[in-house]
Amino acid sequence: MPQNDKAPLSLRHPAIAWLVLAGYCLVIFIQSALPTPDMGPDFPFQDKMTHLAAYAVMGFLACRAWASLPWPRGTLAICLAGFLFAVLFGLSDEWHQSFVPGRTADRWDVVADGLGALLGTGIHAWRRRAGTAPRHTFPR
Repeated sequence: MPQNDKAPLSLRHPAIAWLVLAGYCLVIFIQSALPTPDMGPDFPFQDKMTHLAAYAVMGFLACRAWASLPWPRGTLAICLAGFLFAVLFGLSDEWHQSFVPGRTADRWDVVADGLGALLGTGIHAWRRRAGTAPRHTFPR
């Protein structure tokens, strides 16, 4: 009986990592295309905390996606690529919001996005150094 040489897709497969990141980016893009959402009761800096949290997740997911490829190598290169991806997406998202009725582009949102991306990439780097995340997830 012939063997199936195709390995099943796992959560560590590059296609899965990049699809999860793309899906997350799509959710942010769609949410940004809507008029200002009702976020419930206000508290100080709620908008900035939301940006920070959302881009921390994006920074982490971007690092996961970059780590799934055979390059870049090393924690620093992966985290730099993930950080730059998230920050550039944040810049493009603020630019996109400038065209949406009821929304504005805010430089402080970009700052919160960058801090969130830094937090997410830092968590990814910490996990890699602590040995709880795979160093290289490209299928062999």
